[in-house]
Amino acid sequence: MTNVAIVGGTLVDVRTGRTTANTTVLVDGDRITEVGPNVRAPAGAREVDARGGWIIPGLTDMHVHPRIAALLPLYLAYGVTTVRELGSGLTRARLLKRDLDTGRRLGPRFFFAGTILDGIPPLWPDISLLVDTEARADAAVRFLHAQGVDVIKVYNSVPERSLETIVKTAHELGLRVTGHVPRSITMSRAIEIGMDCLEHIRVTGREMLPPDEAATLDYLPVRRREAMLWERFDVTTTKFADLIARLAKKGVFLDPTFVVDAAPLRDAAEQKKAESMDGLPAWIADTIRRATGIRDAGDPNRVMEQPPDVMESGRSGFRKRQTFIKMCADAGVRLVTGTDLSGLGEDLPGRGVQRELGYLVECGLTPLAALQASTVTAAAALGKENDFGAIEKGKRADLLVLDADPLADIKNVARIRAVVHGGHATTPAELLAAPPPEPETPYAA
Repeated sequence: MTNVAIVGGTLVDVRTGRTTANTTVLVDGDRITEVGPNVRAPAGAREVDARGGWIIPGLTDMHVHPRIAALLPLYLAYGVTTVRELGSGLTRARLLKRDLDTGRRLGPRFFFAGTILDGIPPLWPDISLLVDTEARADAAVRFLHAQGVDVIKVYNSVPERSLETIVKTAHELGLRVTGHVPRSITMSRAIEIGMDCLEHIRVTGREMLPPDEAATLDYLPVRRREAMLWERFDVTTTKFADLIARLAKKGVFLDPTFVVDAAPLRDAAEQKKAESMDGLPAWIADTIRRATGIRDAGDPNRVMEQPPDVMESGRSGFRKRQTFIKMCADAGVRLVTGTDLSGLGEDLPGRGVQRELGYLVECGLTPLAALQASTVTAAAALGKENDFGAIEKGKRADLLVLDADPLADIKNVARIRAVVHGGHATTPAELLAAPPPEPETPYAA
C-alpha cells in the first residue's frame, strides 16, 4: 500500500539531465513503486506537495567521522541521506549502524569502515589497527569482514606489500578498499595494486618530482606537505596526463574532499563567517561545543591548521587541485562527494556536501556532473547502484524536493522543501527543531 506520494514536481533524471514536469513519485514502505507524470496519488497516501519544485535523489557524503551522534539528523536536514564512515571506532560505528538501521536513531543510511589500517604505531589507537606485516594485514581484513564492515580504509604509512595483501584479501571477501595513497608509493602504484577509491587528492612527490626532492617533501606534516608539493607540480605535464588516464582506465573512484582542504585556508573574516550559526537553533552549536571543546573561530581543534608561511602556497595549490579535478572529470574519472570535516556553520553535517558540490562546479563541472558525483556515482562506489542514487521504480525512497532548479545553479540544493528518507517524509525545519532523544548507548554524545 502506498504510504507517501510526492506530487507534481519536476523530476531531475541525474543520469541524463532530462527533466520531467508534473511528476508524481509513489512510495510503499521504503521503496519507490511508481514514477511518472501520469501517476495518481491513491487515497490515504500522505501527500508531499512538490508543485513548483524539483525532485532529486538524496545526496551522499562519502567521507565522514561522526563524532557527535546527536547531530546525525542534520545530515537529513541538509539533504544528505547516505554517508560512508571512514574511521571513528569499530564498535561505535557498528552500534550507530544498528541504531540507524533499526530506527532507534534518526539519521542517514550508514556504511562504515570503523577502523583505519596503518603501517606505523597509530596516531589514533582507538580507531586504528597496525598492519606492518603481510600476515597482520590479512588478519586485520578478515577480522573487519567478520565484524560486518562495508569497506576497508588504509592510511598514510601502510607498506606496499601490506597494501597488496589488504586489497587481495578484501576483494576475495567482497569488500572494497579506499583511503589515502600511502606516502611510500605513487597514486599510479596504488591503483595498479587495486585500490577501489582514493580519498583526497594525494599525489605524492615521488610521482611527479625528482627522487631527492620528493624524499624531502613526502613525509612532511600534511598541510605543509601539500602546499609545498603543489607549489612545484605542473598539471599541464605529460606525467599528470598519464596519471589521469590511468585513473580513468582503472575505473577508480576519486573523492576530492575539497571541504577539508579549503577550511584551513580561510582568513579570519572568512572563518568567522563560515562558522556563523545565525538563524540556527542554539542546541546545535551547544552540542558541538560541549562535545568537542570548540570555542572560537580558528580553534586548532577544529581542523588541522595551515602553517602561515605556506598559506599562499596552500591557496594556489588548492586552485591547481581544482584544475586537476576538472581534467579528471573531462577524462571520465569517477568522482564522488566527501567532506572529512564537520564543525560549526558551513561545516555542519550535511552542509559540507552542499559546499563540496559548489567546489566541484568551481572546478568547471556542470551542476549535473556535480549532482552525479553525490548520487549515482556515489551509489556505484558503495556497490549499491541498483539500490539507490536515482529516482526509479524499485529503488529506495531517498529523495529531496527543492524550491529551485539545481541544474540552473548548484546552490539551489540548499533550498530544501522536503526530505524523504526510507519512505518517511519530513522537512528541514522539523529535523532542526529540537535535539532528538538519545538512545541509551555507550557512544551517545
